[in-house]
Amino acid sequence: MLIHKSFRYRVYPTPAQVERIVAWEHSLRSLWNIAQEQRLLGMARSKDERRYYTAFDQINQLKELRAELPWLADVPSDVCGQLLVELDMAWERCFKKLARAPRWKHKGKGFLSLCETHSNKWRLDGDVIRFPKLGNLRAVIHRPLEGTPKACTLKRDGDQWFATISCVLDVPEPAPRTEPIVAIDRGVVVFGARSDGKPPIENPEYLLASMKRLVHADRTVSRRKKGSQNQKKARLHVMRIHRLVRRQREYHLHVQSARLAKSHGVVVLEKLNVAGMMRGNCARGIADAGWSAFSRMLEYKQAWSGGSVEFVNAAYSSQTCSECGCVDRKSRRSQSEFVCTACGHAENADVNAAKVLLKRRVNPSALPVEGSLLEGTLRSRKSLRVSRRSAESSALQGRVDYGKS
Repeated sequence: MLIHKSFRYRVYPTPAQVERIVAWEHSLRSLWNIAQEQRLLGMARSKDERRYYTAFDQINQLKELRAELPWLADVPSDVCGQLLVELDMAWERCFKKLARAPRWKHKGKGFLSLCETHSNKWRLDGDVIRFPKLGNLRAVIHRPLEGTPKACTLKRDGDQWFATISCVLDVPEPAPRTEPIVAIDRGVVVFGARSDGKPPIENPEYLLASMKRLVHADRTVSRRKKGSQNQKKARLHVMRIHRLVRRQREYHLHVQSARLAKSHGVVVLEKLNVAGMMRGNCARGIADAGWSAFSRMLEYKQAWSGGSVEFVNAAYSSQTCSECGCVDRKSRRSQSEFVCTACGHAENADVNAAKVLLKRRVNPSALPVEGSLLEGTLRSRKSLRVSRRSAESSALQGRVDYGKS
C-alpha cells in the first residue's frame, strides 16, 4: 500500500536568501494574477469563442513569458509550473462546485509556497537542504525521512521559514480492524462526547484563552501610523499570537485523533455541514474547536492502521432519546441536560447524542421523520435544526465577552 507522508523542518535562510525568496514570492503572486486574468478573459468571450485555459496551456506559454520578464525568469521554472498547476486545481474544484472561484493574490495577504516537484533538483544532506538557485539552507532535521522523497516546498510562516518534504512510502496492507466501536458527538462546549461512557474530550478553547492578548494587539495595530515600521512590528505580534493558537489547536487535534485511531477500529462521527454551520451563532467556537481538521486527521490515521471512520446522519440526534427513540426538542433542557419526555430517561445530552449516532450506524434507516415526532414538538423545521446550536450558544453567553475585553 502506497501512502504519502510529509515531514516539516524549520530552516534558517541567510539574509541574502530571505531577500531572494521574498522577491520570488512577489514574482509568483504576479504570475498567479496574470494566469488568473487570462482564464477570466478566455471565459468572458462569446459562446463560440470561449476558451478554458488549462495548466498545460499556460505552462507551454511560460517559457515565452519568462523570456520577456527577467524578474520571473529568476524563479525556478518548476516552481512557476507548480503554481499554475495549483491554479488549475483551484478552478477544477470551482467547476465541480466544491469551492468558489480562485481569488486574486494581494500583497501582504497570505504567503505563497515555493514547491520543487523534481527530486533530482533538490537534496537533503545532513542538516542542510539544497534548493535550486538558493544554495544550502540550514535546517533542523529533528526526525529522519521515510520512504522516497518526491517534492520539497519552502513556505514562510510569519517570521519563520519551513521546508516540507513529501515522501511516498510502500507499507504492508494493514489488517482490517472493526472493533472496538465508538461514536463521537462533536460540540463547542465539550469537544467530543463518547458513546462508551468514558470521559469526554474536553475543548481547551485556545482562541478564547488568547483573546484578550489578541484584542489588545489588534488595537495596537490600529493606533499605529499606516505603513510605518511600528505598525509592521505590531502586525507581526498579532500574527505570532494567531500562530501560537493554531499550533496549540493542531497539537491537540493530532493527539486526540491518534489516541482514537490506536484504540478503536471504527469511529462514528456525525455528518455535518460545517461550512453552513459557520454562518451561524457558534462560528467562532466551531472554528476554534477544529471539527473539520479533526475528522481529516482521524480519517487518514485510521486508514494507516486498518480502521475506518463512518459518518452517519445527524438529523435530530440531539433531540432523540437513546433508549426509546422518542424525538422531542423539549427533552433537551439545556446544553448538558437531557430528560426524555416519553420514558423519563435522563443522561448527559452530548453522551445521549453519541449513543444515538452509534445506533444509527447499525441501523441507518432508523431516522426520525416528521410523522414520528410527538404532538406539538414541531413548530417549525428551522427551530428543530438550530435548537442544539442555540443551546450551545446560550451556554457561551455567560462567558467573557472577549470582543469588549
